[in-house]
This record gives sequence, C-alpha cells and structure tokens, in this order.
Amino acid sequence: MYVCLNCFSDLELKSYIDSSSKEVGECSFCKTKAIRILAIEELLDFFTELLDLFVQNSDGNELRVFIQNDWNLFANDAIATEILKGIFGKIDHSLNTPDDKVSYVPEIDENISFWIQLKEDVKWQRRYLLDLKSFEDFGWDSFFYGTVTYNNSERFYRARIHNNENESIYSIEKMGPPSKDKVGSGRANPQGIPYLYLSKTTKTTLFETRALFQDEVSVGEFKVRDGFEIDIVDFTEPLSAFVGSGNLVEYTKRIQLKRLIGKDLSKPIRRYDSDIEYIPTQFICEYVRYIIGADGILFNSSLDLYGQNIVLFNQDKMECINVRKYIVSRLDIEFEEITP
Repeated sequence: MYVCLNCFSDLELKSYIDSSSKEVGECSFCKTKAIRILAIEELLDFFTELLDLFVQNSDGNELRVFIQNDWNLFANDAIATEILKGIFGKIDHSLNTPDDKVSYVPEIDENISFWIQLKEDVKWQRRYLLDLKSFEDFGWDSFFYGTVTYNNSERFYRARIHNNENESIYSIEKMGPPSKDKVGSGRANPQGIPYLYLSKTTKTTLFETRALFQDEVSVGEFKVRDGFEIDIVDFTEPLSAFVGSGNLVEYTKRIQLKRLIGKDLSKPIRRYDSDIEYIPTQFICEYVRYIIGADGILFNSSLDLYGQNIVLFNQDKMECINVRKYIVSRLDIEFEEITP
C-alpha cells in the first residue's frame, strides 16, 4: 500500500513524503494518479510513536476523531480511517481500530490538567504565593523557553478610536499604552501595570479595538528601536505530529499546554466579564516575564481569523514611527442561535 502527500494535511509530513518518495504512481488511499508515492511501511515508526500517545478510555473520543481534532493530520476523515486501518494491519499495538475510544497517556493528561487546576487555584485559592516547584516537576520552564525574535525590520500596529467626529489624528506620543493610574485589567496585564498591546496588521488591531461602522480611528505603526531585539514567547506554534527526531510525548505536552494557554489569551474581553477571569493569563505573563525573561508574548486573535497579536511587558524597546487616520467603512457580522 502506498500513500501520497494528498492524503495528509500536516505540512511536515507532506514535505517528508514528497522528498522521500522515489517513485510515481497511484495512491492506494486517495486514488490520485501520477503522483509521488511512498510505501506505508516507511511511516510505521512515526505512526507507532503517535499511537503511543494514547491509551484506551471508554469515556474518551474515537482515535481518528482525536487525531483529526488535535493534530489535523489527515486530509479528511475517510482517508484517516483507511490509513489507520492499514497501519493497524502492519503493527502490534494495544490499540486496534480507528474507532477505539482513547485519551492521552497520563503524563500528557496530567500536564493539561495542571493548567486547568492552576486557573482555579489562582482565581479562588491563593494568588501570590504559589508553589513553583510544581512548575519544575512538569517541566514548564523548558516549555516556555525557545522564543521568536523580532528586530527593527518588523512592523506592528495599535489603534485608538476617536471620541468625536473629525477629531484630529492622534500624535505619536498618544499611541502608547495608558498611564499606570488609568490602565485597567486585561488578559495579559493586571490593573495598574501597563503593557503594550500590538497587532501584526492594521486590520487585526481594528478588530481588537472593537471599532464600529463609521468610527474614526488613529492607527500607530510601531517598530523595534534600532539596536534592539525583542524575544517573544510564541503561543501560536502549530501542532505537527511529524516532528522528526525527539520525544513526541514531551513535544505534545509543550504544544498542547501552549495551545490551551493561547486560547485563554485569545478570548475576547466581554463587558460583563469579571476581572477574576483574567488572573490566570496575567499570572502566565508574569511567569514569562520574570522567570523566563522574555520581552512579551505572541498569540492568535479571536476576532480576526488569521490575525496575531503581541503584548510587550515593557515598551522601552519599541517606538511608534507613524500614525494614520482611518474610518471604518464596512463591518461583517456572523451569528448563531444559542439553544436554551
């Protein structure tokens, strides 16, 4: 049996198949003709390591659904089922079918559960004197090391909505964060501690400020100051099951944890939210700032589908170099009914 790159969504795996294939033919699964194909036996080690992440659990989800939801490995569910059947026919494993009910092995589940429990603890139990030994036990320090670095070639954006029609464009000096006495709680910053929230595009920052139809907005363009770099912990890192060499369990723990925290960072702030809901992500930002020593964080926007935001803990390395004024000319709204 042969697979081809069209059978998969994982970019790393697609690239591996394309570069490792030595023949062209018809794929046994998606039936694509005249394409680079690879014997399924070449992927047995990879799939064995992937399947070792899971254990039988009658309360869990079907294996193929679990893999697709968390890893987006296969091109579609039908191909997922057929390839997994082919794999199970060639290996000896405790799992037997694509429909086996599974959960992650305890080591991964415990790591994920620790974040869920930590959120409850910092909100309702103790907030300032946490036992950081638990972080060492779970290896969290290593999860947050490995940052992305930006220099002065990158551009970022921050928007401020005007209070009045035909108001003059804001000056560069007014595009930074609020002063300490005026800053409220946010997903990243506690009340009274200003962080600089930026987006990677003008469109994203307009979404993030909740600009409405016909609002006039000043948008500042920011860059890293000459001679500096900023190191950012990336909470947008894509999850790829095909990571080559390395410990897949440790990799999964790291990426799944950062994805969970990234989702919490991306949650839009609603007008009826309590400040208590922000405490867990504020805590993570202080951990990243003072324990890891990073300059900020990168996370996905929940308001702009492909947008990304950064938060800088200290704005001294960043400067606003230009401000433009816009008017919001169109809005798209999608909604769905909530069943009582």
